[in-house]
Amino acid sequence: MVKLRTIIIYFTTKFGTYCVPNKALSLDEGTMSWRGRLSFKVYNPNKPDKYGVKLYMLAEAGTGYIIDFEVYAGVGKTTVETMMALMRPLLHKGYHLYMDKFYNSVHLTELLREHGVYTCGTLRLQRGAPKILQQLAKGKFPVDQTIFRRKDITFIILWKDKRVVSVITNCHNADTQEVQRRKRVRKRDGATSVKIVTVNKPSAICDYNTNMKGVDHFDQMVKYYRFTRKSHKWTKKSHFISFRWLYTMHVLYKMYTTDAKKLTLLHFHEVAIWSLLRWDQNEWPATESPIPHAEDYQDPSDDLATPGPSGVRLPLFPPPPQAQDTSSSDTEPETETPEPEPRPPPAKNPRIVDPEDRLNKKLTHAIVKIAKRKRCRVCIKSGIRRDSMYQCKTCGVAQCVTPCYTKYHRKRVFWVAKK
Repeated sequence: MVKLRTIIIYFTTKFGTYCVPNKALSLDEGTMSWRGRLSFKVYNPNKPDKYGVKLYMLAEAGTGYIIDFEVYAGVGKTTVETMMALMRPLLHKGYHLYMDKFYNSVHLTELLREHGVYTCGTLRLQRGAPKILQQLAKGKFPVDQTIFRRKDITFIILWKDKRVVSVITNCHNADTQEVQRRKRVRKRDGATSVKIVTVNKPSAICDYNTNMKGVDHFDQMVKYYRFTRKSHKWTKKSHFISFRWLYTMHVLYKMYTTDAKKLTLLHFHEVAIWSLLRWDQNEWPATESPIPHAEDYQDPSDDLATPGPSGVRLPLFPPPPQAQDTSSSDTEPETETPEPEPRPPPAKNPRIVDPEDRLNKKLTHAIVKIAKRKRCRVCIKSGIRRDSMYQCKTCGVAQCVTPCYTKYHRKRVFWVAKK
């Protein structure tokens, strides 16, 4: 998770600030399909993707807008700690949270109520329910009957339909409402027929069935148009970085757009991807200040960045000499001369010259595909024989996509000296 923690925190922070969710929220788990080797891969036979990475997801009940999520890594937080971490920005605001029996308990319901969050969901009776209800659930009582126990505003309700359903809520009471449903009836001759019957269902169960579809609706929408490819690295398969967040942006688009005819999800995917691939100088004009780039990439195989004491890597370029205080000393301080920068090894082909605009951040440096493979410029100076089918559009120099392209455009000394 260290490889994705920065980008996950960035996007979850952005989506948490761009939208104020409605009152009803739903919490459920999702699965990122993955069958490769991974220490925190889980198996859930009840999910469409049985093998993968489990995600705890907090979504808006109506639209499926993902407010926050957390990756299950196998160790660390308990279920209660995970719940409180996901709900931390929404505490003391009166939200209604719907969740299933995997998370729910009497202790969690009372804890969230102290922090201004009302809850509703199914419950395992062993998690704090009264003993009398646990005994009644194991016995027999008539169909379409409701039994409940109350503590302050918290209700634990048992309702018998085909089987016993147990619900805990502090945003409903024990009232029921008439609901029509289909019932299959078998006749004496063996034939079956379907008729409509009316049952008295508790209001808490009706609201739970309506508002618990947020995460399921989100999973349904992101499976329509998949564009991931097979990979041996699970970080490249992490679809909560790709089409999961594209759907979240589509929800924001429908929420704030003023267009009479809104884009469909497929058309929105096309527009968003082409906007990322196409660069228009009129839309993004160059400014006086250069575009900030990341610090120099420290390659572990780079012999110039030799390990220092206690396993700390020394910087690639020596720091500038610090000014010394000469007021208390009679002798003049010795002037330290910085070490000269390392020179690149002599190239086998002296006609190859780097362009002057290689480090110019104001130009449009973009990697493009070429018809015939060429030798990578960074690998040539590193003494490595490697061909690439990509080159920089502006520099016209062939480079590997990673990490040679980044080194060539961000480092003054982009080659790796060999002993």
